Amino acid sequence: MRTRFSVPLALFALVFAALPLRQVWAVPYCVGTIADLKTSLSDASTNGFSDEIKIRSGFYQPTGAQCDALACFEVHVTDGEMLRISGGWDAGCNGQSTHPQDTIFDGSNLYRLFFVEWQHANIDSLSISGFRNIELRNGVGTFGSSNGGCAYFSNNNGELMLDRNIFTGCAVYNGYGGGFAASGLQLYVRNNLIVNNVARFGAGAYLDVTRSTLISNRSAYVTSNTLADNLSTLGSDGTGGLQLLSSTASVSQVYLTNNIIYGNDAGSNRVDLDIGSSRIYSANNIQGTQRGISAPGSTAAANLSLDPRFIGGNNYALAPESQARDRGKDSPPGGSQSLDMSGGVRVFGPHIDIGAYESHDDVIFAQDFQ
Repeated sequence: MRTRFSVPLALFALVFAALPLRQVWAVPYCVGTIADLKTSLSDASTNGFSDEIKIRSGFYQPTGAQCDALACFEVHVTDGEMLRISGGWDAGCNGQSTHPQDTIFDGSNLYRLFFVEWQHANIDSLSISGFRNIELRNGVGTFGSSNGGCAYFSNNNGELMLDRNIFTGCAVYNGYGGGFAASGLQLYVRNNLIVNNVARFGAGAYLDVTRSTLISNRSAYVTSNTLADNLSTLGSDGTGGLQLLSSTASVSQVYLTNNIIYGNDAGSNRVDLDIGSSRIYSANNIQGTQRGISAPGSTAAANLSLDPRFIGGNNYALAPESQARDRGKDSPPGGSQSLDMSGGVRVFGPHIDIGAYESHDDVIFAQDFQ
């Protein structure tokens, strides 16, 4: 019997070894309470499967007693698998809202909300961990890590996607990344609204792209975000909007496309964008003041320095007269989302708009994020 089956088994083993690997997914977690979310995060970090945690629409405001050492929701994914966290789900987690503000986490101006650390490498283009469709507000980074007011995200072994989130009212007074701080081997930061946050450097967001820019086939993609009205607490030389940490030895690029980074700070020598010494591909952005020296190989095209003209009153959609309309790059490096921040179709008109919101002539105004 052994002789009869040895060849087929050997062939099966060879065929199986040649097949492309795929993530092994667990049944998604569907959560609607702070306690359930904490339990699910703990399980997902060690169960040996790729996991998706679906958070029901609602308002979540943890107390100090419910918070962990580094944040209210602290997770270190030590099993080497993927983890996706998303909001806006209905009671059965079968349908999802397209509005991040339907799932709100509030830090009460006391607590950092999320600290998530992934450690997995990517197997294929579908295996990207991420954080999606959630509003984080009023978080304060006073825990052990000094970076990230509302959240800190890290995956230095693989890809990480942060898309269609709102970060507002967050602060880390003596650190980096008022709204959030993130690092990754390959970062995708797309279609986020980052407003009214506070930090010394990168009051809107702080992105450590050092690892991605040291590897030739890795890049960081920052696309279709709006960063406005963020404030640096440093008297001078702070960064009010976006700060990038890169390396003078960069061999890969950071792609900044279709972003609004404008109106952050009004103080002496404080800037909207600090690129450090990154190798930058910058196109079709509306940006205010910039600091840093672009590394060799950088390119810039069709950037604008002008008031984007928001609707106003905590509504960061584009006013009818905005010159950000139809001025974006339709096929940005790293791709773009199919929906904008308001849940509308992303391209409406001749070209994509710059920033997190797409203008829709049949919509009077975008839904207020608060």
